[in-house]
Amino acid sequence: MPDRSLKGEHYHRAELRIALDPSHPEHLQPPPLPRSHKVLDIGCGAGQTLIAAYPDRISFGLDIDLDALKLGRSLTDRVCFVCSKAESLPLPNGQFDMVIARGSLSFVDTTSSLKEIHRVLRRNGELWMALEPFSEAWSQAMTYNYKGWIFFAYIVLNSVLFHLTQKQFPLLGRYGSFQTERGISQALIKNGFEGISIIRGKDFLVTARSR
Repeated sequence: MPDRSLKGEHYHRAELRIALDPSHPEHLQPPPLPRSHKVLDIGCGAGQTLIAAYPDRISFGLDIDLDALKLGRSLTDRVCFVCSKAESLPLPNGQFDMVIARGSLSFVDTTSSLKEIHRVLRRNGELWMALEPFSEAWSQAMTYNYKGWIFFAYIVLNSVLFHLTQKQFPLLGRYGSFQTERGISQALIKNGFEGISIIRGKDFLVTARSR
């Protein structure tokens, strides 16, 4: 899988155009929420999902890509951008009604990130995730050179480990994995979530509620 932190301004602007265009085949947005609800986006990039889905409030976006966050600040003043890892959120307990993660949990320590997400959610707060299944990882692997195939082998091993034990390990400081319904469901339950719903179609969508 490619490291999304290496994608540049062109990518983030294209993603914003898609987020703003409901007719685009790749358009995928989290559900509408009451205006009073506080939202955090894990792996927000330049804030494109928040700009499109929740323009009626001040929301929060977190990413490790400083260039993406800088671009986001030039696009909107409605998002509070934070540079940090998902495994260690620099945010107080119980602050958010909704946390969204659109593809980002495939590039982090998923279990540690879910623990942190649960911590910052209010009781009965919602988690909305768009995950990457094996089919997506395989289609990307078709474009790899030999170094990419080595990383793909790591991804497969890490994903099987997560499916069986909900544990992962990094390679050269990076994480990569695809998720299964069993693996993500077990990880959510172990980290304090209930009401898990999984929709498999063109997208792999998972929602859950914090206990």
